[in-house]
Amino acid sequence: MSDRSLDETLYRQFLTVFVLLDDGDRQTFKQIDLTTTQYNFLRTLANGTLANGTLADAAVNNLTVTELADKLLCTRGNVTRLVQRLSSSGLIQVGSDERDQRLVRISLTAAGQAKLAQARQLHEASIQRRLAGLTPDQRQQLIELTGVAVQLLQTDLSAQSS
Repeated sequence: MSDRSLDETLYRQFLTVFVLLDDGDRQTFKQIDLTTTQYNFLRTLANGTLANGTLADAAVNNLTVTELADKLLCTRGNVTRLVQRLSSSGLIQVGSDERDQRLVRISLTAAGQAKLAQARQLHEASIQRRLAGLTPDQRQQLIELTGVAVQLLQTDLSAQSS
């Protein structure tokens, strides 16, 4: 098999893995009326949450639309739509910045923290179930190989952006 054919096969395998993981996540979060995008939004917002579920630092969990868009790799428009949906669901709250009233700050509510904790628990169980067929050695090999792939892809993206 040529290098080009191997590259194409590997690329297609990565796409298949992504689709299968994403579909499994969708099914998992559907149980609690959450989308994968909403889960990632809540998880990103709660980046400073301690293991016991309490907030580590309000500043970490109090992000602007632009900060969230940067962290989620999406547009501010997408974040704004997510904010509207999650705010109307009572999972997040919107407020203004103390130092700059033009900035909108978004933070998790208690209901948002509870929903995120529930989602994390379901997600962890789902991941363990889906990957249970891999031995610890296979998992370690995959971690190392995908780590190399991630580094290569990030380097390529950085070079393309320059």
